Amino acid sequence: MTTEKIHNRQLVFMLFMIRSTVTIATLPVLTTGTAEQDAWLSAIVSLPATLLTILLIGGLAVKFPEETVIEYSRKLLGKTGGTIISFFFLWTFLYTAATEVRIYAELLNTGLFPLTPLIFLVSSMVLLAAVAAVLGIETIARTADALIFFYIFFITASLLGAVKAFDHINLQPVLSRGFGPVFSSALTPAALGNQSLVLGILVPTLTTPRKAVTSAVLAALLSGTVLILSSITVVGVLGPKIGSSSIFPFFLMTRAIEISRFIERIEALVVIAWGMGIFINLAVFLYCGARGVSQIAKIHDYRPLIGPMAVLWVILSVHTYDDLLDLVKFFQPQIFFPYSMTTTILPYLLLWAAYLIRHAGRGEKKYIKKRRIKPG
Repeated sequence: MTTEKIHNRQLVFMLFMIRSTVTIATLPVLTTGTAEQDAWLSAIVSLPATLLTILLIGGLAVKFPEETVIEYSRKLLGKTGGTIISFFFLWTFLYTAATEVRIYAELLNTGLFPLTPLIFLVSSMVLLAAVAAVLGIETIARTADALIFFYIFFITASLLGAVKAFDHINLQPVLSRGFGPVFSSALTPAALGNQSLVLGILVPTLTTPRKAVTSAVLAALLSGTVLILSSITVVGVLGPKIGSSSIFPFFLMTRAIEISRFIERIEALVVIAWGMGIFINLAVFLYCGARGVSQIAKIHDYRPLIGPMAVLWVILSVHTYDDLLDLVKFFQPQIFFPYSMTTTILPYLLLWAAYLIRHAGRGEKKYIKKRRIKPG
């Protein structure tokens, strides 16, 4: 049981920044499917799936408020089965964060610092996250507290700055090709609900663990709102064709904004907000991954593991993908959705099945114990 404690409010801020960072990065409803002008509908469709994922992960976590998913997986499936399941979660922490830091580094490399080596950008961000993870989850949570105002302000300013260039004609016609493209474009943002895996590690650190699901749902609703508004704004400014063919459509939109003769090129706001979100994202995932490994290996302190894990992150981030296009392919629905199902949803369904079977067995034993035959 961890002695570090964070407020549920801070959990909302961290989850909101983790999820909405992907929104202002690749805008998956527009870039991973064929919804085009109906991307905002895909954002709406993906939200219930995200909430179901939160209920699946957080609902089980609150059943074991003093244990992480690593600990109660072993309790439910046995030492071997629980360890195998835990490795799926640890891999997700590692691979998802390595992928997201690579995306941000690619943006900086292509848009702002073309002469800077990619490995330098990745290493710098991972180093900052590693320092925060060493300081503990309380420090990360307080940092999210300090950054959340600026994060929301920069995103809001970017959206409001696009009002002048917005053209509602770009959003028409609605559902001209039916619901098929809408659903296909909703698969990737729905699968990104796997970021809620951090609940399995963070619930024991909360001051009020029983409210963890409520906090996570609130964060999902807020980030879902950002996704919907961003989809509408980007399509309205760039048009569905340019928006869907761009790798970083939100960034491209802000670069095209000209508020006045003296105020333009406000993409710096997006880069700063995205950097804040990536920092919180990396720090939380590195903390969760290190704590998970320490519990599997029965190491009392997780901090000595952060250095080796950070190095592994840098190597994985730089060498997993050949280039930016190869990186984008990973988020295509036919790849990312099955991946998320395999590493997140199916393992949690197995854990829920084990929990319900054990719970039903205990209920039956209690019933038999209470029902005694009285002597005649």
